[in-house]
Amino acid sequence: MPNVSHDTLHGFLPGRPKALNRALDLLDLGIPTGVTTETLPTDASGAPKMFARQMDSVLRVVRPDGRDPFILLVEAQTRIESKKETSWPYYVAYLRDRYKLEVVLLVLCVDTATAAWAARPLRTGLGRPTQVTVPHVLGPSNVPRMSRIQDASADLDFAAFCVWIHSNDPDIEGILTVVGEALAQDTDREARDDLAGLIEDGLGSEHARKIWRNLMETLFTPRQGTIVGDARLAGQEEGRQEGRVAGKAEQLLRLMERRGFCLTEETRQRVITCADMPLLDLWFDRAIDATTLDEIFAAPSSTDRVPAPAQSPEDTAVAGQGPRAPGSSTN
Repeated sequence: MPNVSHDTLHGFLPGRPKALNRALDLLDLGIPTGVTTETLPTDASGAPKMFARQMDSVLRVVRPDGRDPFILLVEAQTRIESKKETSWPYYVAYLRDRYKLEVVLLVLCVDTATAAWAARPLRTGLGRPTQVTVPHVLGPSNVPRMSRIQDASADLDFAAFCVWIHSNDPDIEGILTVVGEALAQDTDREARDDLAGLIEDGLGSEHARKIWRNLMETLFTPRQGTIVGDARLAGQEEGRQEGRVAGKAEQLLRLMERRGFCLTEETRQRVITCADMPLLDLWFDRAIDATTLDEIFAAPSSTDRVPAPAQSPEDTAVAGQGPRAPGSSTN
């Protein structure tokens, strides 16, 4: 099913002829360097449209000398889908009939099992096949694995494409580190940041995305291990935490207002100045069903989802008596 990583995988190469040329070289089709491309419609539903048939990416590819243009159909496949065994032959026949050009079906796969399945010839007919569709496949077995910074730096777009193909590699952290180091050397800050975002979009694994986000925080800011770098990174994390706490406090106040509780300034300040996220979460959960403010602000017990936060002697004394606020049941 289409998603961000799927759409990024098949939609990336069409806008980057240099990286596309390198991908085509891996197929040994004899396509010379310097192709130009034109993006074509991806709707293969025909008319009348009985039901939707949507291809991934379709390109008209022209060689540098202008001769023998062809149609390149790029399909991203992140898992085995039996329905593609009939869809792909249809797409090829449709494009061949519509544009009267040769058609190359290229399937991009992120794991070896899917790549092996996608590479199988698709035959239809009795006895001698009436039609045979043999996809070209790029997957982990024939796409280079970035292991040197200089290789990644030579073509960052192609390096990004290679990262996605190897996104399920056991050493994805090592691959991402190499590409991240190469990307950090790019002096075009805007292009670098755009590509960094695209790389994250194209990673189908949340594990890989987390690694990439961590790398971006360290590579694109002062490095860890220095006084300035450590202070900046710590400040970033502190700021994010403060934002989360403030957001939760605001949600709690809104919930209590919607529940009809009478909130005094003292109660509001108690919520706003609380910096303990687990405690705010506890108060929020209680506020969903509570009938009094005392029920919301009662001291945490052993049956609550979170442990009691550390409290000062003054807070402990108040908690022992049970919090009191105007509008509570004890007033």
